[in-house]
Amino acid sequence: MKFEQRVQVRILGAQRPYSYSWWFEPAAGVMPLQVGDRVELPPNQVQEEGSSGTVVAVGTSYKGELKSIVRKIEDAYEREDDLWAGFGEGDYV
Repeated sequence: MKFEQRVQVRILGAQRPYSYSWWFEPAAGVMPLQVGDRVELPPNQVQEEGSSGTVVAVGTSYKGELKSIVRKIEDAYEREDDLWAGFGEGDYV
């Protein structure tokens, strides 16, 4: 079963955090995000290739529709393969 988590993400150079959704499925090993997690964000009208940011809050007061986070960016010590693992994959390639 998938669950939606709503978080606020700080994007480098942005004046304020932006709200996004994260779909996770514990049974498949995809866990909820935590403050401090780095994430890959989908493209938008400003960043045509997408961008990345850091989760600064779990939950948001925004009630509208949200774009979904593409993936959590794993820390180097959590990866077993190379630095670019997962790059060029996913819905926005």
